[in-house]
Amino acid sequence: MDNAQGGPVPLSDILVADDVITYMDKRGGDFRISTSCSGPALMPVRIRPAKSSDIPIRAGNHVIFISKYQIQWIAEITMSMVPRLLFEDGDYGF
Repeated sequence: MDNAQGGPVPLSDILVADDVITYMDKRGGDFRISTSCSGPALMPVRIRPAKSSDIPIRAGNHVIFISKYQIQWIAEITMSMVPRLLFEDGDYGF
């Protein structure tokens, strides 16, 4: 994949922050990064199911499915991708 040409970031170059893996371990299951009006959103697949066109990457014991529309813009998956509306009492909750 040609990143210099503005193409998708190679999957090996996408970093997943340690706190995201901890978050996924606490919540369980796999996640998906999809497009939202505020940018990329990390949601459980039980809320936002993966699509056949998504690109899967391994993150700890979980899989993160990334929308083919978001993958070219993502270099790192961070907790800033968890929608704030899911924030409860100092923790992200569902």
